[in-house]
Amino acid sequence: MRKKQRYFLTAMLVLAFLSVIIFTFQVASEGTPNLDRWASPFVAEVEGTAVESMFRWITELGSSWFLYTIAIITGLILWFYYKDILAGIMLVAGVAAGYGANFAIKHLVQRERPRILESVDGTGLSYPSGHAMVSMVTYSLLVYFLMIQMKSMKAAVWILAVGLILILLIGFSRYVLRVHYLTDVVAGFSFGILVVAVWLSLYHRWKGRRESSPT
Repeated sequence: MRKKQRYFLTAMLVLAFLSVIIFTFQVASEGTPNLDRWASPFVAEVEGTAVESMFRWITELGSSWFLYTIAIITGLILWFYYKDILAGIMLVAGVAAGYGANFAIKHLVQRERPRILESVDGTGLSYPSGHAMVSMVTYSLLVYFLMIQMKSMKAAVWILAVGLILILLIGFSRYVLRVHYLTDVVAGFSFGILVVAVWLSLYHRWKGRRESSPT
């Protein structure tokens, strides 16, 4: 089973890396990739409907104030309840790292948004979506650190399912609200996966050093 899991994770990382390379090149060289030309009309008629209202609520779950709040609360739980201070620190620091990486990439690519909408944080540069990217980082780390503490497989599966649904809905909300192109969202997910992979590698390396060091 572990061998199959490694293959799956490797494949996911390769796909994330390839999508990052392909979409970044297309956005930087072509401006508007074919995927965005094809996908944009599907959400053109959502404005003013109940669907838009629903996604305005959902998108708040990926806002910076909410991600930092939930990361700090969960970090404290990991520290004081589960006695894993490193996981708590890495979770909160992961949010900051995600925003830092997103800021740097956006200013390198310099893509304008499909529209500006301040009421849902739809300002600034567009590629990649910060909501999609940092939600991927935050909720993936949160789910992982909680899952490794769970003794019940059923509870772990529920945590994973809820986390995955949240990540997808938050990212998709940016496309539905037309403050990001679809490629911004997909690239945000992909960049987020790569950040998570690096962050968890650091976590396990530092944790291994702490456990192996003499007390």
